[in-house]
Amino acid sequence: MKQLIAVFPILFESQNYEPGDELPTHNAGLVEVWIGNGTAIWKDTEEPKKRSAKARQTTAPAGLPGDAYPSAGAEQDLVGKPPSRKTRGAQPEPTKGRRKSSA
Repeated sequence: MKQLIAVFPILFESQNYEPGDELPTHNAGLVEVWIGNGTAIWKDTEEPKKRSAKARQTTAPAGLPGDAYPSAGAEQDLVGKPPSRKTRGAQPEPTKGRRKSSA
């Protein structure tokens, strides 16, 4: 939906509209004058859907390549780096919330 937006301060019907405010459009003659002299512009209020950014690893994983014991599988043998939580079968950590006071 399009809105008429003030570019400069406008005094209309005892109301002061600042730049960026939406102007009333019930008076077609004034709307044409405002647009003609550059005091107001039509602006589309619908925002385009934003695409979320996806993270991508750009460096090699930390750790030294080598034989790890016990082996965690292909491309998982890095000395000094524990296997992923899923590979280890680790349980998710409980959320740490604020303790309730007993007062």
